[in-house]
Amino acid sequence: MKKVFLFLRSMRFGMILLCLIMILSLAGSLIPQGEEAMTYVRAYGAGAASWIIRLGIDDLFHSWYFLLIMGLLCGNLLLCSILRFPKTLRTMEGLKRQAKEAEWDHPLAPGQAEKIRDRLSAMHFRRDGNLYTAHGIGAYGSFLVHLSILLILLFGSLTLMTPKIQDLTVLPGDSLTLADGTEVTCLSFRIENEKGELDYTSLLRAISPGGDREKEQEVRVNEPLRFGQYKIYQQTYGTAGRVLIQNEGNGAEETLYLTEPAFLSIDSRNGVYFQTLYPGYIQEEDGSYTLITSTAMGYADPVYSVQSISEGSSASVLAFPGETIRIGEISFIFLEPEEYPGLRIKTLSPFLYGGLYFGFGLIVAALYLCFFHTPVCVRVEEEGVVIRASKEVPELRAQLDESGQGEFSI
Repeated sequence: MKKVFLFLRSMRFGMILLCLIMILSLAGSLIPQGEEAMTYVRAYGAGAASWIIRLGIDDLFHSWYFLLIMGLLCGNLLLCSILRFPKTLRTMEGLKRQAKEAEWDHPLAPGQAEKIRDRLSAMHFRRDGNLYTAHGIGAYGSFLVHLSILLILLFGSLTLMTPKIQDLTVLPGDSLTLADGTEVTCLSFRIENEKGELDYTSLLRAISPGGDREKEQEVRVNEPLRFGQYKIYQQTYGTAGRVLIQNEGNGAEETLYLTEPAFLSIDSRNGVYFQTLYPGYIQEEDGSYTLITSTAMGYADPVYSVQSISEGSSASVLAFPGETIRIGEISFIFLEPEEYPGLRIKTLSPFLYGGLYFGFGLIVAALYLCFFHTPVCVRVEEEGVVIRASKEVPELRAQLDESGQGEFSI
């Protein structure tokens, strides 16, 4: 049982857990999370998609094994920190005791002891009789490294597991207003790049509630827009019909996007009732049309299914891009459809971000203490010098040797 406990608190076990966390986090970043099963089938094939769903990789950061590994790693870090902390508190006392009990590391010639004392005072060593100490805070470096890693894991995990998620659609040129007043505008959207390669990309502009901050960025599936407490991803896309409405009476015109059934009318009695947009059609030999409902091949030959309503009578009409339906002074000109993005917006708590940034700042400070503030105790008497430190301090030895004018080797 003791061996199991020692292994659970060992650095080797901690490193194994860290490697597993890194591998799983990388997988969770590369594979979209929380999608429908067909999304994975289209992206990776039926076989791979089956394993992704079976192993819970589609919601990896909430999976039992990820939470278990995180819990074990947190336990490992807590054990390392708690069990080593009493020893950390006694570090300087232990160095003082060693310095008092040790024989001379370096005997001194007459007059050299005073030069060593002056040098140590100039280096801001604290004096307690014939003992000089410095960098006692450096003893806490290792403890703070463990603590900072624990904080990073804790707040990082909460950041991954607890965001508020919204899936919203926005048409090119339109804007979304988020809960805190942040405005997100879709400037453009494309499915293919200039080389004809699939490249689902939205150009977004985000403006803070007060208008004091603004950011414009192209957003892709794994390249979100980070703005304040929000991370905005390219999630999916749809296709919207478009109709240009012209009023010959006053010269007004407006282009509307059609994503769901709608009655387009000025007087609420006469107009066009949009039913749906079909991605294609097949014209039979007798001149009739068979409409295609599958969007697998895209909207190669789009056709609008509408009802024309005028003076109490209605007629079903198939309208193709470029065609016009005229009712009174109003012309309805059907245009080529246009794709629009579906965005996934994650709202993260500023508290969690603050904790995460604090953890990163703490680990930088802790590493600085570990490397540049080695606890050291120097005993200086007329007969000789004793140096005790938690690790080798060649620079200190060189400086004291220089103070002794090179007449002895420390």
